Amino acid sequence: MLFLFSVIDIVKIRDLGSDFQYNAISTSAIIGGFLFTGISILISAIDKDRIKRLWENNYLDNLYRAAFVGMISNVITIIAAITDICINVPEKIENILFCVETTGLIVGIVFFSWCIKKLISIISKLKSR
Repeated sequence: MLFLFSVIDIVKIRDLGSDFQYNAISTSAIIGGFLFTGISILISAIDKDRIKRLWENNYLDNLYRAAFVGMISNVITIIAAITDICINVPEKIENILFCVETTGLIVGIVFFSWCIKKLISIISKLKSR
């Protein structure tokens, strides 16, 4: 929808050249790494009674599913950006790759923010007891 209503302008993104792809790769890798680390820390704390109860009662399902969606969208962004950098494609396919990169980046940031909010909520519940 953002592309259809020209909220995100592909022409401006194309004018950035390969800088956009390199920045998309870096940002996606960092966000994906943070998501993976957050889930890893949560899983490593599964031996704690409170975390174990949250896990067994499916309270954490939305959190780890959202983290996986964020990680997958970041991987898609990285693949699209590397494809755009390494392969000479027609302009029409290049525009599709720009859309995929931008969409993946936005989805990754949204799910990263949501996971941070949920992790902070879980940590605050653990600290209050």
